[in-house]
Amino acid sequence: MGLTHFLKGFGLLAAPGVRLWVIIPLLLNLTLFVGLTLYTLQQFENLMDWLLNYLPDWLAFIAWLFRLLFGLLLAVCYAYTFTLVGNLVASPFYGLLANAVYIKLSGEQDEAPLTFKTASIIAGQAFLREVQKLAYFLPRLLGVLLICFILSFIPLINFAVPAIAFLWGAWSLALQYLDYPADVNGINFKRLRQRAGRDKSLSITFGSIVLLGSTVPLLNLLVMPAAVAGATSLWVQHFKENS
Repeated sequence: MGLTHFLKGFGLLAAPGVRLWVIIPLLLNLTLFVGLTLYTLQQFENLMDWLLNYLPDWLAFIAWLFRLLFGLLLAVCYAYTFTLVGNLVASPFYGLLANAVYIKLSGEQDEAPLTFKTASIIAGQAFLREVQKLAYFLPRLLGVLLICFILSFIPLINFAVPAIAFLWGAWSLALQYLDYPADVNGINFKRLRQRAGRDKSLSITFGSIVLLGSTVPLLNLLVMPAAVAGATSLWVQHFKENS
């Protein structure tokens, strides 16, 4: 079900009244993507060099295991960080995107052109919500990263590190994108978390698909607006009436 709404989100990106709010953040995030990808690759190699320097020669053969574990962990962190920063930069436009998709799917409002004043209000609210979400996500993200880093040095348990990071990332991204249609409906972030928690399996399934898509270079540029549109579709069909 989460996949259905995610794919539907891709189909909505080219719809009249929607595509304008896709093109602008797409150009912004393309610039961000190039810089962050190059930085992430450099930091990964630096981290691997540092870790391997502490391995005795007779354990050098497990270097591939370190690369695999940290590569998977870093892929999740990269996807989450890129999404976090990208959403902050593009949040005003994603607020307008969610509003346009919500109008199209719910039929509750006439699809009249937005005035500059109305668009400014929606964009400003979306940006403020993004800052509020950062205050919620960042301390918890640091805690999860610290736990994962410690567990990665414990034999056998270290195999669970990518799964822990993945589940946290999936839950976070579900909240991240469901917050846009929640904002359109006047639902605050606390109530959103409670509502998403009542359908946690559906929320995490949707977030997992978004997270996987976010790890794919270039595709992740379209994943973010598609996730906004898909989350809005998910909200209209499954979350709206019970929020």
